[in-house]
Parts: sequence; C-alpha cells; structure tokens
Amino acid sequence: MTETARGENILMIAARAPIPGQTKTRLGKALGMERAAELYRAFLRDLADRFEGAVNEHPGAFDLAWTYSPPEHDFRPDLERLTGRVSPSAVRFVAQNGPDWGTRQTNLLRWGRDQGYARTVLMASDSPHLPVSTALDAFVLLDAHDVVIGRVRDGGYYLIGMRGFHDILANVAMSTASAAEGVVLAAGRMGLSVGELEDTFDIDEEADLDALTDLLDDRPGLCPATRAALARLGRMPAS
Repeated sequence: MTETARGENILMIAARAPIPGQTKTRLGKALGMERAAELYRAFLRDLADRFEGAVNEHPGAFDLAWTYSPPEHDFRPDLERLTGRVSPSAVRFVAQNGPDWGTRQTNLLRWGRDQGYARTVLMASDSPHLPVSTALDAFVLLDAHDVVIGRVRDGGYYLIGMRGFHDILANVAMSTASAAEGVVLAAGRMGLSVGELEDTFDIDEEADLDALTDLLDDRPGLCPATRAALARLGRMPAS
C-alpha cells in the first residue's frame, strides 16, 4: 500500500552509505578512503541530531526522509549505529533510484509530489553545518515560488525544492560549475519562478575543509561529531 503524506512539506536529506571507497571519494583521494568515510559518518551524525530533533521542535513544519544510495543498501541501521538511537517512527527512508544523480533527484522530487506533499525539498548531506532554518526558509520561499535553490560556492547547489513537481533537471549537467545556473535557466524556460537561499560551501575536496574548520573554530558547538572527527584527523585541536 502506498504511504500517504502526513503534512504539507517534506524535507529529504540525500545520503550515501558511509562505506570507504563508496562515499566522499574525491576527498578520499587526499585523506584516504577510510578517513573520508569517517568524516562523512560524522556529517550524518550531526545532521541526524539536528534535523530529526527538529521534527519534534517544529511540529507540522515538515516531515523528514532520508534518501539513500546505493538503493539495495539498508541505510537505517547505519544511521542508528551512528546516532546510538532508533530513528523516530515519523522519519521515512527512501531509496535513490536511477542511473545518474540528475535522474535520482528527479525521481525523489516526483516521489514527494506523488506521496501527496505540496512542497518537497531535497538537501545534500555534504554541508554538516546547515541549520534547520535553511529548510524552514526553503518552504517559505515555496509559498511564493515554484522552485527554490540554495547554491554552493563552486557552482553547484546544496538544496533544491519544488511546489508540486516540475521536470527541470533532465538537461542540467550535474557536478559542474554551472549546475545551479543550469537549474535556474531550465526553470525560467518553463516559465517557473525561482526563489534563492543564501549560498554556502560543501565538502567535496581537501581544500573545502578550510572553510569548515574556520566555521567550527568560531562555533565549536555547531557540529560536535564533525569537530571531533576533524580533531582525530589532525585538522583541529581536540576539544
């Protein structure tokens, strides 16, 4: 039986199984695959603590789903081992299906619409510092716009959302310096309005760690698991 929506909004966090050699591989070329996977596990822990907690702190604001790849991997036990708790029953787990990231995003955004959600937001898991307010702001923007996007400073994007569903990603080149602009242009060609969130950074390569360590120096309590992992990697002093 198809599960139906419980609210008007759903936030989906796109994740990969935290297996060395299968996640954060560009970062792994510099740090080693096991160390890169260790850091990514910390990202997931911080995001889970923050956003799963927000489901209770902001009742009715959004439902939460983890979307995972590879689709045959059972991601829920991975997450529960990282957090040390059973995931709340309200949190959904949705496999990513499709031959490439653009298709997988399209399928997830369509899934949100098909489940009965009025607004679907898909957020990456490469920016462990993202606050809950970013998701809340995205849903507010979707009250007045058809599409919402949050850019990262290398030209990609950390978040995309839609009111309803619009098939705008088919011809957008993913993982490029023009990906975010490609989304905006594709939406414009379809006559759709686009709202934009503040830009930020994500962690794909070793050089990206500088921005993260600078942020956590200033705000040490923001991402405790990530900060501890960076300390183990010798990137930050132990707290």
